[in-house]
Amino acid sequence: MEKPNVIFITTDHQRADTLGMIQCGKEVTPNLNKLSEESINFKRAYTSCPLCVPARTSLATGVFPTKTGVVINELKNIPEKTRELKTIHEYLYEDGYEVNHFGMQHITLIPALEKRIDFKNFLTDNDYESLCKKENIPIFGVEKDKIIVNELHLDRIEEKKYTGSRVSYFTRDEKLFRDRFYLDNTLKYLKNEDFIKPVALFLNIWAPHPPFNVIREYSDRFKNPILPENINTPSQDEPPKRREGIAAQLSENHDLEHWKNVWSAYLGLTNYADKLIGEVIDILKEKGQYENTIIVFTADHGDHLGQHKMFQKMEMYEQAINVPFIMKLPNSKEKRSVLFPVSHLDIVPTLLDILNIKKTNTTCGESLLKYLESNLNIQRDVYTQYSGNQVAIGDIRRSITTNNYKYIYDPKDEDEFFNLKTDELEMLNIAKNNEIQEKKAVLKNKLKNFLIEAEDWIKI
Repeated sequence: MEKPNVIFITTDHQRADTLGMIQCGKEVTPNLNKLSEESINFKRAYTSCPLCVPARTSLATGVFPTKTGVVINELKNIPEKTRELKTIHEYLYEDGYEVNHFGMQHITLIPALEKRIDFKNFLTDNDYESLCKKENIPIFGVEKDKIIVNELHLDRIEEKKYTGSRVSYFTRDEKLFRDRFYLDNTLKYLKNEDFIKPVALFLNIWAPHPPFNVIREYSDRFKNPILPENINTPSQDEPPKRREGIAAQLSENHDLEHWKNVWSAYLGLTNYADKLIGEVIDILKEKGQYENTIIVFTADHGDHLGQHKMFQKMEMYEQAINVPFIMKLPNSKEKRSVLFPVSHLDIVPTLLDILNIKKTNTTCGESLLKYLESNLNIQRDVYTQYSGNQVAIGDIRRSITTNNYKYIYDPKDEDEFFNLKTDELEMLNIAKNNEIQEKKAVLKNKLKNFLIEAEDWIKI
């Protein structure tokens, strides 16, 4: 049987609830919605970390961040044990695939991803930065986009600049827009590809990552969005120190009109990313390769966008850790919605299982195929960690999410416990309620045992 192509697409900061969302009478993600009509849509997929580099390194290897040692974005020293980790890119290359990468490269390993195999194409932010320097375009925003926050680094608090929720508009030629640059190069490759060998293509779209520098045409499509009820509203019985976190500091002093503008820009960027994904699907169909292609779509993490009075990610609420995940199988028109929790950690073993490639490295997730072939009421637990953002270990969060509940552990603050069935917005922390203490103890023990296996230094 002919090997299927593998197209693995990610966006950055995209929340799970954007799929199927209608705002201002328009679909936010029309192309992904259409793709999901003939795919498996995992509605309760979770990142292993609400932070770019740890999440993407974990996604590529199927290994939990504390086990990879890659737990913050700016590592001074990449852990030596990452030499032992094998990426999905390497598995596919060894199986005869022509492997390509377009977009930012946030996978942190020794040796680096680009040195592990012979990529057919490897285009990253370094290439876009060269274009930006030539065209005098700021690649990561301007000074007005930055906010000073007090960040915990080990045992000290230091000031750091973070990207805030300011909205601006991209006024240059669209071909200079970051994701347009990535897509033009991706499409050029696909149009010229003869597909003699099976193709594996990893496309990492930057949108809807802040700063929200958006092509105005797209944000104008969502001028008056309907906002969730808990904008600017912390949960009841929120842990006392939660306002000291980065996400909380980034959302201070913003009214509802500000957040409406933010949502317009965010939805516009998400809509633009969806347009680009549609272009990839169209070229696959033009080349006669769509049916024989596995398409995986997910995001590294989400964004609070003002909910819980927070911005960006870096917390364990659904807006930050529940991510979109669609998988289209080759020659399949089956639509299926999966409602039990799955993890980014499950994607590598599931892909290897589908492709009948032997897994040679230990992963922290498992193949989902056995669950997809069953009609039983599946009960699963998934785990997420956060250990700080930059420079050094900082705020600590560890969580377990089940079909019905979420338990969040912080060694320096009070617990959180949410009933996800009755409290979808996680606005009532019931960790102190007497009637759930037994359930909380069970989840806390499960989390404790998982973290031991994941080589976490945090002891519960």
